Amino acid sequence: MKEAAIFSEIDVPKKDLEIHVPQKAEETPKQAEPVVQIEIPTAKKVVFEQPAGQMKKAEERIEVSPAANDAKPAIEIPKKIEIPKPAETKIAVETPNAASKPIQVPKQEYAQKQAEIKPIEASKPIEIPKPKQQFISKPAVLAEPEKKRDIAPDLGLFSKLKGLLTNQVEITEPETRGMFDELETALLESDVSPDTAQALVSELKKSLVGKKVAKSDVEKTINNAIASAITSVFTPAPDILALAREKKAKGEVLKIMFLGPNGAGKTTTIAKLSSLFKNNGLDVVVSASDTFRAAAIEQSAIHAERIGVKLVRQNYGADPAAVAFDAIKHAQSAGAAVVLIDTAGRQETNRNLVEEMKKIDRIAKPDFKIFIGEALAGHVLVEQVKSFDAAVGVDGIILTKLDCDAKGGNAISIAHDAGKPIMFFGVGQEYGDLVPFDSGYIAAKVLEA
Repeated sequence: MKEAAIFSEIDVPKKDLEIHVPQKAEETPKQAEPVVQIEIPTAKKVVFEQPAGQMKKAEERIEVSPAANDAKPAIEIPKKIEIPKPAETKIAVETPNAASKPIQVPKQEYAQKQAEIKPIEASKPIEIPKPKQQFISKPAVLAEPEKKRDIAPDLGLFSKLKGLLTNQVEITEPETRGMFDELETALLESDVSPDTAQALVSELKKSLVGKKVAKSDVEKTINNAIASAITSVFTPAPDILALAREKKAKGEVLKIMFLGPNGAGKTTTIAKLSSLFKNNGLDVVVSASDTFRAAAIEQSAIHAERIGVKLVRQNYGADPAAVAFDAIKHAQSAGAAVVLIDTAGRQETNRNLVEEMKKIDRIAKPDFKIFIGEALAGHVLVEQVKSFDAAVGVDGIILTKLDCDAKGGNAISIAHDAGKPIMFFGVGQEYGDLVPFDSGYIAAKVLEA
């Protein structure tokens, strides 16, 4: 037997030879090891393959007894070559038994649960209730002013002694200094512009200082003078109902165009005025000329349907001046009395939209142009009115959202600085929540504590 031989022939009885090749668990395939072939001479020559690593271990266990070269060596071969299998991981999975018994629920408890389950009702279409027409039967009323401020001169000892003798006192400048400071503060807190507040105080000083009044009427005289100074600022507002009747009597249509910044409430105010005209027997056509703002046309359509007035509309992006022109032609052919022209809200600094507004004004030739602004806008409202007036002209003003705790001092500033009449106040969301302007109400709000 040569030392360089890779395999040997061995006579082993068949019955004594058992070779077990273990089955390996499935795993990631590894690089194959070199294979050593072993031939064992038996009654039949058997050739089998074993990995080289396992063969080496097997050879270490073979013992060869010293014998002659021609003698067959005694070889011990284990009956089994066992290689341990890797441990298998078992995952316990619980599968519901198809033959398992149903859960038993007591009949009484089951009946109680069934009684608690309410059947699903079929959904009903949402109905939008039509608002009540309240303008004539029950018009909106401005809230009563709260407690008044204590605005009165601080009479000195000399004035009081003189009043005891003559029953009259003279209002002097030192005695009224604190009173006028209190009045100016009240005006500024009511959103009156600083220039307007100073102008009003200056006029009051001229009319009150040096004036002799009865001792018992000092406070009343002061309050009347303040209210008179405030109300004298306002220009009388035109009666648009009378204007519409005059136009209708002539066979003409009253055309009103609405201007103002976005979000001030133009479309809602137009709906309130439509209700006002209709409740006074005047037919209305609304021009949905706001073809810029999303959902503006649908909003006008909903209002028109609820109130029962005609609406002329086109698609978004259409020429607003063309929509206004069509609405006027329709009103003339239908015998309507009023055309209310809605426009897109715009800031006075947006040049393109201002030019568009000028085009509507040229084509529609409105009889009246109304600026819609928020009573909460503060001093910027005066500048907006001046800008719109310079662009196309403003004939009247409607202040909205006066119900949102606004004192209405903007009205005083607009009347004083812009010289434009205040026509209506918007005081709510109902169609009847549009009240005629009341200068006395503004004066009383300013004097609130």
